[in-house]
Amino acid sequence: MLKRIIPILLIENQELIKTTQFKNPVYIGDLLNSVKIYNELQVDELCILDKSARNNGINYKMISEFVDESFSPISYGGSIHNLEQIEKILRLGIEKVILNSSLMDVPFVERAIAKFGSSTISACIDYRVISGNRYFTSENGTNQSKIEALEMLKKYADLGVGEFLLQSIDGDGTYNGYDLEFLEETTKIVKNPIVIAGGCKDLNDVMSALNKGASGAACGSLFVYYTDSRGILINYPSTEEFDSIGIKR
Repeated sequence: MLKRIIPILLIENQELIKTTQFKNPVYIGDLLNSVKIYNELQVDELCILDKSARNNGINYKMISEFVDESFSPISYGGSIHNLEQIEKILRLGIEKVILNSSLMDVPFVERAIAKFGSSTISACIDYRVISGNRYFTSENGTNQSKIEALEMLKKYADLGVGEFLLQSIDGDGTYNGYDLEFLEETTKIVKNPIVIAGGCKDLNDVMSALNKGASGAACGSLFVYYTDSRGILINYPSTEEFDSIGIKR
């Protein structure tokens, strides 16, 4: 499987935003314009996460619009709770749906995998470190469970989820680096593809994650800000930049 470097586009009320530790959203810009820019930059894949879908419902019109603007594969997450929603999203051209809150409904996930296949179902394991342990969190980080993140990974790996998005809430937007320790722990146990997210500081961090077993490295701040000074700039490295540090796409 090819290694992927994936911009995360976080949406709230049809606008592109960026958070820090899932809080303090900052307006970045127009979503469709950002998708167009990433398309021109020939990104490997786009990950669209809609925070506002929890309260406003899934915006199928918006999904259709950014699918029309992108030549890259797109995964979508945001308040997906039934098979009809998944079917409609996939018909619009989305490659994978990302489940988070609905992971608490095991029978639903089993039905989704059975109907649509493992390759279309991705499980987003948002987690927060509490007293030295990593715990699964849902509902945009507002619903803190007592279930360890590794336990969730094992459960859904056994059920046949096609891919995991492993996202550190503590790392989100901090530039403190990926949680590579947890990545190494999970890749020893789970053989499913894992995309890591949360805290990426630079391309060397991306390379470290890929070298430690991640199938993909997802970045938010790195690809919407110009350095850690946080001047807004939609960006993505060139093939030459990737090659210069040993990342082969």
